[in-house]
Amino acid sequence: MTNESFAGEASCLVGEEVEIITTQGIYRGTLLSVGSDSLVLETRIRGRIVRMIIRIALIVALFRLIF
Repeated sequence: MTNESFAGEASCLVGEEVEIITTQGIYRGTLLSVGSDSLVLETRIRGRIVRMIIRIALIVALFRLIF
């Protein structure tokens, strides 16, 4: 899958609670935006709300969380 097709599929999840598995770790939060080579995730780290930019090249899997 190319970055463009991944970004297109991931764009459908903007505003959703997601789990992102990367080569560096696992992150959960709200997907805020998707660009051509990165995405922005709002999550909590040590109790603080932060916006994290993750390179698409590092992503192994992206899931929508269902509660």
